[in-house]
Amino acid sequence: MDISDMKIGVPAPMVPPVDKNLQIARKLDNLGYDSMWHVDHFMGWIPDTIWTPDLIPLANLQKTPHTYLEIFSLIGAQAALTENIEIGIAVTETIRRHPVLITQSMLTLDHISKGRVIFGMGAGEAENIIPYGLSYDKPVSRLEENLRIIKLFLENPCQKINYDGKFWQLKDAILGLEPYNKDRLPPIWLGAHGPRMLRLTGELADGWLPISLPLSDYKAKLKVIHESAKKHGRDPAQIMPAIYSYTVLANDHNDSHDIMTTPLGRAWVLTAFDFMFTDEGCQHPLCQILDKESINPLIDYIPIKLKRDETIEAINSIPLSVIEKFYIHGTEEDAIKALEDYYRAGCRHFIFWNFTGMFKFEKYAESNQILLNILKYVKDSKGK
Repeated sequence: MDISDMKIGVPAPMVPPVDKNLQIARKLDNLGYDSMWHVDHFMGWIPDTIWTPDLIPLANLQKTPHTYLEIFSLIGAQAALTENIEIGIAVTETIRRHPVLITQSMLTLDHISKGRVIFGMGAGEAENIIPYGLSYDKPVSRLEENLRIIKLFLENPCQKINYDGKFWQLKDAILGLEPYNKDRLPPIWLGAHGPRMLRLTGELADGWLPISLPLSDYKAKLKVIHESAKKHGRDPAQIMPAIYSYTVLANDHNDSHDIMTTPLGRAWVLTAFDFMFTDEGCQHPLCQILDKESINPLIDYIPIKLKRDETIEAINSIPLSVIEKFYIHGTEEDAIKALEDYYRAGCRHFIFWNFTGMFKFEKYAESNQILLNILKYVKDSKGK
C-alpha cells in the first residue's frame, strides 16, 4: 500500500539539559523524521504523589513530572540548529499569552525556522490555567476570538487593527512583522475533539491535531470538519488531518502489554476521554475521586491535587481493554497496520508519541529502532 505521503512525527526533546536537548533535536532532523512536537505545559499529567522510584523508575532521573522548558524559546533554539524537520506545538492555548504576542512569536519562529514551525492550538487544560490564577471561563469562545485576532494580524501586516470583542478590545494596534514566506502564513492546527471545536477547525484552521482517537471516532470527527469547511466556502483538502497517538512499541507484542501496564503507563490513561471507559462498560476512575458522573480530563483533572492512595487505586482499576484502546501498541507490524488504517480514514500526518522508554528504560533503543523501521517503510511504500 502506498502511504508515502503520510508524514511521520515524533516527540521533540523538551527537558534540560539544553545541550543534550539540542543534540537530540539535530539527531531527529538527521534521521529523516518529518516533524517533532512539543507540548506547552506548566504542570505535567502525572500526580506528584506517585512520582517515586518504587513506582516510577524515571523518578530516579527526573525530580518531578512538571519539568518543562518554555517552548517558544526552545523551539527557536532547535529551529536554528536544524534544517529540514518541521517543529510543531501540540498544543498551546490562548489564555496564558496575549493573542498579539502569540502572533509575534509565531512570526519570529517562522523566520528562525524558515517556515518549518506548525502552531497547534486548543482550548487549554485546567491544570495549566486554574492553579496559576487565570480564568478558565468560556475557553472555546476565548480561543475562537483569539484565533480571529491572530489571523487579522497575520493577514494584515503593517496595518492598523481595530477589534471589539468579548475578551479583547484593540484600537489602532499594529504588528509590522511579515511571514518568512509572504505567500504562506504560519500554519495553525487545532487540537479539536468536541463538536464546536471541530466546526471551528473547518472554518479557521490549517490542520487538525486530535489526541489518541480510536479509528471510528477519527473518521466521524473528520467528516464534521469537512462539512464545516464546505459550509464556510473552504476546500476540505486545505486542512491537514493529523493525529498524535500515545504509543508503546516492542519486538514482542506481549512485552508492549507489560510496558503499558506499568504504574506510569496506567497513570497516563487517567488522561483518556470518558467515552473510552464507558464504551468498555465502566466508569472513568477519576469520576469517583472527583465525585462526578462523567469527566473531561482536560477540564476536570488537575493531577497535583490527587492523593497517593487514591491515585494508586484509580490506576489499578483501569481495565486492560481501555489501556489497549488508549495506546497504539505492539510490534512494528502492529504499528504499520494501525498507520495504514488511519491513512485510509484520511490521516496524513501521524505523530508516534513514543512512551516506551519512559515506561521501561531498557526498551528505549528497541522502540526507537522500530520507529525508524516504520519511517523507512512509509518512505519506501511509494508506488506499492
